Amino acid sequence: MLKIAVIDDEAGERAKTLSCLQFLQEKEHLEMEIREFSSGAAFLREYDHETDIVLLDIQMSGMDGMETARRLRKIDPSVILIFVTNLAQYAIAGYEYDALDYILKPINPYSFAMKLQRAVDRTAKREDDTVPVRMDRGTVLVRLSEIRYLEVDGHYIIFHTTDGDKVEYTTMKAAEERIRKPYFVRCNQSYLVNLRYVTAIRKDSVFLGAEELQISRPRKKEFMEAFARFIGGGKKV
Repeated sequence: MLKIAVIDDEAGERAKTLSCLQFLQEKEHLEMEIREFSSGAAFLREYDHETDIVLLDIQMSGMDGMETARRLRKIDPSVILIFVTNLAQYAIAGYEYDALDYILKPINPYSFAMKLQRAVDRTAKREDDTVPVRMDRGTVLVRLSEIRYLEVDGHYIIFHTTDGDKVEYTTMKAAEERIRKPYFVRCNQSYLVNLRYVTAIRKDSVFLGAEELQISRPRKKEFMEAFARFIGGGKKV
């Protein structure tokens, strides 16, 4: 089932979007769970990491769509984002936040369906593997997209995730081999970083939001090259 969030501060506009979604649902025989939000703040407050597609109005009172998108990307770098707007130039600026597309108002059901179908196709292809984490109370499956970074703590590895920390008795080498994704890169012997959560690199430090991790001299060249590839590839590596 597709989980779709519709964010618009105007009830009438949300109703038009819902009507278009229902059109697509009937046309393509899709199962959808649709959640409506009247503000970016409410959406972020109740954000569900199971969301597949976000339809986000740009011109909203209070927190606008651009600021909502900026904050969304800090907590979920991979959810599919589509801007809905009256002016194309606003949406084009939104590509900074890795938007898949934009939809111009007034919404045309047929063009809307074409663009949404592209998003639906992307959800089917979107890579979000899971990795088993063997904790004391049992094994849990953790989505790679939810892992911010791994940390060595003695004979344990801490999986720092958006859903809290998971701790496993293992080695960094074993955990790294289990993940095997090019966007997970070591910045030193103790940390394996998910580049999707990197917000800044300054001198010998990498920042994941407010958290600062050190980049060691032996790892710096490899780490910076991996990050350059990541940025150059539009954050899709």
